[in-house]
Amino acid sequence: MTRKLVVAEGFEPVAKIFNKYHSASQAGASFAATYRGKQVVDLWGGQQEDGSAWNDDSVCVIASGTKGICAVAVLMCVERGLIDLEATIESAWPEFAVGGKGKISIGDALAHVAGVPGLERKITIEDLSDPVHMAQLVAEQIPFVPVGSPSYHAMTFGWIAGELVRRADGRSIGTFVREEIAKPLQLDLHIGATDDVLPRIAQTTRADNYNYTALSAPDADPRLQFVYGMIPAERGTTEFAKIELPGGGAVANAYAMSRLYSLLVNGGELDGIRLLQPETITKSRQQRSLGNDPLSGRLLRFGIGFELNPNPSRLGMAEDAFGHTGAGGSTHGAWPSLHTSFSYAMREFQMENADSRAFELLDVLDECVVRLSALR
Repeated sequence: MTRKLVVAEGFEPVAKIFNKYHSASQAGASFAATYRGKQVVDLWGGQQEDGSAWNDDSVCVIASGTKGICAVAVLMCVERGLIDLEATIESAWPEFAVGGKGKISIGDALAHVAGVPGLERKITIEDLSDPVHMAQLVAEQIPFVPVGSPSYHAMTFGWIAGELVRRADGRSIGTFVREEIAKPLQLDLHIGATDDVLPRIAQTTRADNYNYTALSAPDADPRLQFVYGMIPAERGTTEFAKIELPGGGAVANAYAMSRLYSLLVNGGELDGIRLLQPETITKSRQQRSLGNDPLSGRLLRFGIGFELNPNPSRLGMAEDAFGHTGAGGSTHGAWPSLHTSFSYAMREFQMENADSRAFELLDVLDECVVRLSALR
């Protein structure tokens, strides 16, 4: 079903900022937001790599925005009694105990403190195409940062979450998301795109001199190559989108992601369908880890898979913001105190220290919501 562009009264400044970066001649993107359960912004524009228009049904790789989707899948298994966040991870996954990392709780493992932010081995496309095999490699990896201290598990988070869901439910996390989240809520988001989705995927591009910010520092810790070196240049292509890459390979548009976070900010219900209870969502937003990453020096603050404010990620001004950003600029999350959810998904990856697109969009969205809330 074709959607119409949406800019509710009072949210015109958001459209102005979006059009500043995504006119008909610029790289394409989408931005969407909800307020008190109502879709108040749904925008798309710009071009795909081949010069064709970015449409309402265009989807793209959202990089680590995928982790927020994984978190919802895990939380659904928690509510079904299939996963106990306070149990040791080795109780659900005995093989994970290698190197002494099995004693941490499942909840803490999902807050990036498992000690295995990367893999000390070469990874091929064939490896990445088998999530069960990748989970086995993560289980076999001996910790190379302190277990219990936060270190960003850029890709390994996804295989940890995915294996926990698979062992608890029997389905891969991509299948679980498709059948239990995307289908009932009619959301255009996918971890492992099916053939019918492939023609709509906008191939990502990279700005000149794009690199992961942590790797580009002159004094970068060489162990960061174990974290980010396994991410192939092919990520963002149509064929690569078929792979279930739960750490950072989902494809979606901003409309779908804004509605997923609308469910989370509105007590676990969307369009009359309930996936989670409010108390489960509240627990997921409680701080499980806080500290500077020993590899990048970056401040980390996590709940159950979600980034929490305050941290360097661009989740807006609200102190209670939660969600997950993605490499290159995508940003997805919610502001519970303002009853607002948002998502920005774009084609062109830019360096974090030179990218103001999401920051400006969320800043003006915040102004619009605060102004509207004051009138209630």
